[in-house]
Amino acid sequence: MTQPLSPAQLLEDDRELPSLPDVVVRLRAAIDDPASTADTLAEIIASDPALTARLLKLANSPLYGFGGRIDTISRAVTLVGLEPIYHLALATTAVSVFRGIPAHLIDMDEFWVQSTYCGVVARLLARAAGVLHPERLFVAGLLHGIGSLVLYVKLPDPSREVLLASQGRRELIPLLEKDLLGFTYADVGGEIARRWKLPPWLQTAIAWQLNPEQAGDFGMATGILCLANRLTDVLVHGDAIEDILAEVPAGVRELVPLAEGQILGVMTEVTSEFTEVAAVLLSV
Repeated sequence: MTQPLSPAQLLEDDRELPSLPDVVVRLRAAIDDPASTADTLAEIIASDPALTARLLKLANSPLYGFGGRIDTISRAVTLVGLEPIYHLALATTAVSVFRGIPAHLIDMDEFWVQSTYCGVVARLLARAAGVLHPERLFVAGLLHGIGSLVLYVKLPDPSREVLLASQGRRELIPLLEKDLLGFTYADVGGEIARRWKLPPWLQTAIAWQLNPEQAGDFGMATGILCLANRLTDVLVHGDAIEDILAEVPAGVRELVPLAEGQILGVMTEVTSEFTEVAAVLLSV
């Protein structure tokens, strides 16, 4: 294909863009409808037995800490809340949305492990920072790299060129993409989020994760996502956390009101939460 000039042109052929499951689209519409009730949402979710089972498991995971006390979707909607239920549904379906990507293009298991780590770190950072509904940052972390998946499918050769040139240094990938393509995986991810009609804060966080200082009203959430993505390298690649924190721009650290000691404390909690959450998400 001719190299596109923008993410919008890259995604012009909607037939090749993975779509959200109908149940998630209906759930979003119901939440946005003032006439909807908790029972309305429960009925929509119950129409998809697989989603129901995964959502209940996730609702009882460390993301919420109800300790197995949620045994029905109606109870989940009541206890967890409408927006968090949507975020849960989005998280539980994300892996299956991109299931068809060929293995020779990208190791999808590795991709989702890394994305899940990013989500867990983002949630824990958000909780430590006192963010309302910190589990929504888990979804941002889980989806932060969806633009990369589309680049692998649409532009496999340039994507491989970027990977080779980065020599295993993930922080170089967006710089190389910008130089070679004129845009980054974050730009593509933001365009996907817009076309999927995800909540505005989530569209912004995905699109501006590399430059959270430009995220406006959603700067804190975007800064948390940016920091979580870098800290994921500590868990996945064994990078030194001191080196990672030293490399994070001062503007990003200013958006995330956490001292270094608090961040180090967060990192001690990641592995146990990741194990439980991954058991639900990555078994689909």
